Formats: sequence, C-alpha cells, structure tokens
Amino acid sequence: MIDALLATLEREAKTEISRVLDDARARAAEIVAAAQQRSTALREQTLEQRTATARAEHDRALATTRATARAQVLAARGALLDRLFDRLRAELPAVARSAVYRAGLARELERLKAFAGDRSVTVRCNPALVATLRNVVKRNGRLPIRPDVHITAGFRLSTADGTLEIDATLENRLERLRPQLALEALAALSI
Repeated sequence: MIDALLATLEREAKTEISRVLDDARARAAEIVAAAQQRSTALREQTLEQRTATARAEHDRALATTRATARAQVLAARGALLDRLFDRLRAELPAVARSAVYRAGLARELERLKAFAGDRSVTVRCNPALVATLRNVVKRNGRLPIRPDVHITAGFRLSTADGTLEIDATLENRLERLRPQLALEALAALSI
C-alpha cells in the first residue's frame, strides 16, 4: 500500500509539476509576447520620432537652401540692374546731346515754366546744354540760364524765391522710371 501511495503521490507530483511547468511556460510565452509587443511598439515609436526629426531637419535645411538660393538670385538680379543703370547713367550725356532730346527742350521748358506761374525762374543746366537752352529761350522770351557742373544731363528750373524747384534732369527721370525699367529689363531677359 505504501508503494501504491508513493506511486500515486509521484504521479500527482508529476502531474502537478507538469501543470506548473505548463503554466510557467504559458506565462513565460505571454511575457515574451508582451515584451516583443512593447519592443515593437517602442521601435516603431522611436522610428517615427527619428523620422519626424529627420524630416524636420530636412525641411529646415531645404528651406535654408532655398532662401540662400533665392537671396543669391536676388543679389545677382540687383547687381545686374545696378550695372545696367550705371551704364544708362553713363549714356545720359550722349542722350542730352542728341537731336531728338534737344528738339523737345522748348516744349518741355514751356510746360515746366507754367508751374511757376508769374514768378521769375532760373534754369540751371549742364554746361554743354547752355547754348541750346539760350537759343530756345531767345525764341520764347527771356529766361536766365546758368551752367551747373553738378548736372550731368538735362536741367533744373527754380523760382527766384526758392519756393519751387523742378528737377528735369535725365538722371532724375531715370531714377523715377527705375522700377518700371527694371521690370521691363528683367522681363526682356526672362529672369
């Protein structure tokens, strides 16, 4: 009977050991699966964070590169326009010597003189234009013409009391028209 009891106890112990081992294996498998899930989730979260960080760094670098390139393009356009307008300014004395410009002086002078009304006016101009303007004035009345070496091309009309000065120099016209001319130049160059 003791042998039977020992055999029964041994079987029950083996069954209990088998059940405990099965439970332990199942629990271990659950723990491993949960750990794998947490590991996968953590890996995905880390990957998402690193991807987002890399994308943000890429976007910042791209924006900086674009801004730098845009600034370089704008600087190049500005330099091109500066050279263009420097060249135009250099040509202004030749324009002032042209027959077309000189032919329009009488009409322009009369138009601008009207702004002064009854007040007496003086015309200051580049020394090269003095003779031409004096010829224009001889035909249209009396008007003092004064040479001014600071005027490159064109003239300035001013009242004796100093309340009015009209800048009819070609330099002034060029500067007034600069925005429009710049747009036209860039459009013509397809820039």
